[in-house]
Amino acid sequence: MLSRNEEKLDKIRKDIEKFGLVIIKAGEMIFEGLKKFDAKEFENAKNMLKNIEINANAIDNDIIMSLALFGAEAKDLRELVAYLKITNELVRITDNIRGFAKNMAVHIADASYFHIFKEYALQLYKSSISAVTISVGMISSEDDGENAYRKVKVEESKSDDLYSILEKNILSALGRELDFSASHIQILSTMRKLEKMADRSVAVAKLILYVKSGGELKLY
Repeated sequence: MLSRNEEKLDKIRKDIEKFGLVIIKAGEMIFEGLKKFDAKEFENAKNMLKNIEINANAIDNDIIMSLALFGAEAKDLRELVAYLKITNELVRITDNIRGFAKNMAVHIADASYFHIFKEYALQLYKSSISAVTISVGMISSEDDGENAYRKVKVEESKSDDLYSILEKNILSALGRELDFSASHIQILSTMRKLEKMADRSVAVAKLILYVKSGGELKLY
């Protein structure tokens, strides 16, 4: 039978995982919208994430309550502190997803220029949401997390490379195409949100490794 403190930790762990799964589901909807040029999927995803901060605050309150009331031992204390940071990272990932969805609705409204970047957007988005999915899956995994962490790092590296290629292509085109518009430059700002999502996913993965293995907490 679990102690009261263990029950609380288990609930917090499950609530964070549910929180992450909502983000992933919204992310998958946006990916479908990207493939089909369907802005309705973006709006549906944003609606799904509308109250996400309320959920995050509720989890944080549970964590703080546990810290204050249950006299957590060293391992449990490590876990609670990491979870407090994980919810913050997941909220920031949510902000990136919502910002991407908002901007992308504008971009696909003018397919005359966005079609040039569609493949980059799809590949970059796929790597970024994959990084989020793997890192969230680490929460309930019973292994040491090292293999999953490496996979998150691979996806982050892909997103960095794809963004760099896109940036180089757009900046190169500025010098040779007179009809190259400001809208093309704004694409970079939108794609940057995906790169940040992957970076945040690495931070989540590092925190989960810290929960599982201890050591020194380093995110950046």
